[in-house]
Amino acid sequence: MNFRILSISGVFFLFCFHAAFAQDSRLLITGLVSRLENGEILPDAVVKIKGTATIAQTGKNGHYAILTEQKTNITVEFIHYGCESQRIMITPELLAKSKNDTLRLDVQLKYKPQEFSVTEIRPGADTVIGNWRFFIEDYMFVDDRYVLLTWEKSLKEAKVMLVSESAGVISQQNIPVEAKELYRDYQGFINVLCKDAVYRVKVRGDNLSLAEMPYEDFVDRMLPCVDTLDNLILFSNYSRDYPAFSYFTYNPADTTVRKIRYIVDEPLMGMYQYEFDYLKPKDRLYARKMEMYTGVDKRIIAATMTGFSKSQFYRPIYAPMFVAHDTICVFDHYVDKLYRFDSQCRKLDSSSIDYHHPKNWRDWGRKLVQDEVTDDVYTIYEKGSFFYLKKIDLKTGKIAGSFKISNNYIKHIRLRDGFVYYIHRPYESVQKKFLYRERIELTKE
Repeated sequence: MNFRILSISGVFFLFCFHAAFAQDSRLLITGLVSRLENGEILPDAVVKIKGTATIAQTGKNGHYAILTEQKTNITVEFIHYGCESQRIMITPELLAKSKNDTLRLDVQLKYKPQEFSVTEIRPGADTVIGNWRFFIEDYMFVDDRYVLLTWEKSLKEAKVMLVSESAGVISQQNIPVEAKELYRDYQGFINVLCKDAVYRVKVRGDNLSLAEMPYEDFVDRMLPCVDTLDNLILFSNYSRDYPAFSYFTYNPADTTVRKIRYIVDEPLMGMYQYEFDYLKPKDRLYARKMEMYTGVDKRIIAATMTGFSKSQFYRPIYAPMFVAHDTICVFDHYVDKLYRFDSQCRKLDSSSIDYHHPKNWRDWGRKLVQDEVTDDVYTIYEKGSFFYLKKIDLKTGKIAGSFKISNNYIKHIRLRDGFVYYIHRPYESVQKKFLYRERIELTKE
């Protein structure tokens, strides 16, 4: 009995000893990271223990806290884009200043005069534009320059900028209201879409300006238009909340309208129309009365009443149209066909398509993009956190080759003259969003 008590006591003593020893070996390092030249605090600075996976970053107030598993033989590294990195070795002299296993370590980083960078991140990917002062939220091409939608704290205080890779920021304007994204309309103009407003971006030489557009007219008359071909305007009556729509052409010379192609998701349309049958008698009566009053089909009204288009069973229809080499290409994913029409909207032929039915249906991103220069069309797949571009042969509808984008977790993919551009946050989540590009090098399937 006594032996067991001594043994248990000995084990308990050893446990406490090791726990105390382990706790005694840890060190909490805290402090402030700022600019050497003017004392400006530096949020989003990376603080890491060299040779380990221990990492932290400064908050909005420039402060950080990082816990190490040992007190000696360690080096703390401070990194911030736009400043020179700094390494500090924890010496016995520094440890002597610590209190209760906490060491205060304030650091001032020296400014590195590099407004923009064009540096290779990994084979195939390079930074087109990167600035540590602001995030790049969206972008558009203007000849050999770029129009950027940027922000420092939030999109409520966004700016639109005209920049180049060599000269940096050429001109900029504040956006009066909260911005959402950039949008190029069918006439080729770049616009800033906001919550309840829209501003046209005007570029004349090196000057950039904003002009407010009538919001409702823009939504009704500009957004439905897809492209132009010769003297025709191509548009659709697409609505996110209805599982069918049509493509049309409009001739401004004689105001004639012609239908190109009707797109419908038949299974989804069946579910959509059944919503009326599921209504209670009094709600059906209300839907019928609204039909008489508005002229809108009672089944559409019923689906609106039940909120079907906002449910988990509804998926917005996706069947894009592109103009490629004076040919109208309609990708009807609901009958597995690529339809081609000439400049007079006469049907030329069609091809079967199956790229939208991969083995794992989640891989297909329901997104097609067109190269603004070559007119090539690619579909996008996502596996894990990486994106793949697959070129579609516009004559056969088959996949002609595949390309994996080097960086992961990217957004706003656009193509121009054989390059893929996108926005990416380097070094995971601790740095600003930059604009990248890669040359598309296809490999066979």
